[in-house]
Amino acid sequence: MSNPIKDSIFKELFEDRTVFYDFLKAFLPKEITKQIKETDLKREQTELIGKDFSIKRSDILYKIEKGNGQDVYIYLLLEHQSKVDQLMAFRMLAYKVRIWEQYVKSHKKESEQKGFKLPVIIGIVFYNGKAKWTSPMDVKDKITKIKNMEEYLIKANYELINLSNIKEETIINMKNALGVILLTDKPNVRIKNAEELLKIINGEIISNLSEEEHEKFNKHRNAFIELFRKRTDYEEIEERFEELKEMEVPKMFNTLEEIAKRDREKAKLEGKVEGKLEDRREVAIKLLSKRFGKGFTKEIEEKINEAQESRINQIIDNIFEITIEELKELLK
Repeated sequence: MSNPIKDSIFKELFEDRTVFYDFLKAFLPKEITKQIKETDLKREQTELIGKDFSIKRSDILYKIEKGNGQDVYIYLLLEHQSKVDQLMAFRMLAYKVRIWEQYVKSHKKESEQKGFKLPVIIGIVFYNGKAKWTSPMDVKDKITKIKNMEEYLIKANYELINLSNIKEETIINMKNALGVILLTDKPNVRIKNAEELLKIINGEIISNLSEEEHEKFNKHRNAFIELFRKRTDYEEIEERFEELKEMEVPKMFNTLEEIAKRDREKAKLEGKVEGKLEDRREVAIKLLSKRFGKGFTKEIEEKINEAQESRINQIIDNIFEITIEELKELLK
């Protein structure tokens, strides 16, 4: 199944011409990208290409205006599925044909001339799913091969940009807003936990961004927050989404690190609270002592050691939110 939320995030991201240009420069062969200027890129509508294959399609089309009949199209298909589409080469060819059909319609008079040529279309699949990509890269490999009929095989390949195959170091060294998003979404990232991921993004990418890239990240920070929330499934991020969107970037990262730390401590706590009552009391005392410092008195500790199991459970359930006043009231 496709993930419409992720598809829409990346569709919105790549509809920004500057981000799309960064994407091309990072992942297409240099002999292609050196011929492209950002100002040459013009986004085209894709609705007319057709919805033949399913609702899972999420795509973007750019035209590179070269003039003199040498325009080039770049067609990007966003593919986030748990199952690899084995007909991808065929789908890509079909989409290219739709683009050519529209091109002929818009150049009707020219298309009747002997020297008329169809434009080059660079097909790209951006895949950020977890499963290994096993689909053929050329439609000819999906056509039955018959002896002495090889010349009738159609050759039509596409570029695959597989996020799983891109090293973390490569993404970090991009040192741009796009790298932040890609590292956050990378399915097989080797970074141990959410806290470490945030520290690397903040310390190695965000802190090294140019002013222009800072502005770009700010423009697309919602995509980052949404992808990070989906990766971690932290309820607190959803609850504070609007607040996070308005924060200064350093404060936003500090807040996300605090959320990640609280969640990790909560997970550790949940693993411990299923044990004996004495163990739960010990955990509560340790965490509350750390939270409140000198405010956590010997008297409070004694009351926790004397409290009934129901009170201990209440404290543990609210251990990261409870105030010292609420704690004292609960222990009366």
